[in-house]
Amino acid sequence: MDQQRGNITIWLSISIIILSAGIVAHVMSIPVVLNVAGRDSWIAVIIAAPFFIVWFLIYNYLIKQLNGQSYIEWTKQHWGNMASWIVKFVLAFILFFSGFYSLLDTMMWAVTTYMVQTPFIVVSLVATIICVLAAYCGLQSIAIVASLLLPIVIFLGYFVALSNTKHKDWDLLFPIFDKGYIPAISGSLYIISALMEIWVIMLYSHHIKQKMKWWQTVILALFLLMMVLGPLTGAITEFGPDEASKQRHTAFDQWKILSLGEFLQHVDFLSIYQWLSGSIVRISISMYLMVDLFQIRKNNYRLLFLCLAGAAMIALMFLPWTEDNMLSLLQHIYFPGLLIFVLLFTLLIGASIYIIRVKERRNNEGSTS
Repeated sequence: MDQQRGNITIWLSISIIILSAGIVAHVMSIPVVLNVAGRDSWIAVIIAAPFFIVWFLIYNYLIKQLNGQSYIEWTKQHWGNMASWIVKFVLAFILFFSGFYSLLDTMMWAVTTYMVQTPFIVVSLVATIICVLAAYCGLQSIAIVASLLLPIVIFLGYFVALSNTKHKDWDLLFPIFDKGYIPAISGSLYIISALMEIWVIMLYSHHIKQKMKWWQTVILALFLLMMVLGPLTGAITEFGPDEASKQRHTAFDQWKILSLGEFLQHVDFLSIYQWLSGSIVRISISMYLMVDLFQIRKNNYRLLFLCLAGAAMIALMFLPWTEDNMLSLLQHIYFPGLLIFVLLFTLLIGASIYIIRVKERRNNEGSTS
């Protein structure tokens, strides 16, 4: 199983990021942003862009300062065993919730759209087993699968965007700021939070062969921003800002109106491939990273841990969830909490690196004097 270091390339790591963070930015965050910013949702992306790019450049710089060392090992080395265990439990909780919500949202969407007659427990169990097996096989397996799925996912994204051009009324994007600046600024915060899902790259950076260069960071950031801008402008121009803000799965609804001529219609089944690709990768990487955080190496223990995590996710899915309280959870708890966490996490790592460098410089000065 996956116990190696430096065993995936930059491209493989980016494939995981695009599919994992992309399902949040491209699907989950869209109804929240439309609900908050309305017609100005696309302006919110423009406002968010420079802040997100600058943060990502800083974050990538901090990753490089670990010099290929695991973040947990780095924390243990410089701040002690107690600090590393606190970090492990905090990060594991966030990863668990990330995987759980993705599983819940995907399965609820599945049983209400294309698997109506299939019991919820059956769909959930099958999806969880797939994710547990993927996480058990290791990071390299997840990365290879993601790299194979990603090109088709990207192609389908451009396919639906271009094919629906005839349904788009670009005048619906204007006027901007008709309700003031606050909605656009509020929407930009949710967009930044959704895109900050890429924070998890810190947790498996020690498995990546090369360091990500600054221009690769910028290109990836711009691509992720386009993944948010595309469905937002599509939703507003195809359905109007009022109708789009009422939709729960806007990206999926754009597939419903797609038609190519008289004989090629109802191709919304292709969106299933897109959604499941992102969700499976996101849930799998969340599960894998939980195992990696606690450095569980024995295969039997790894499988047991993953099965318990999967069972806990399935158990929580049978709470009385509704579409409204799930959307409220995203808007009022998850995205604001994630934004605060990632910013504090970034500041904590930056401050730690600065303090360590100051100590090392003082020690070097003391030894030479």
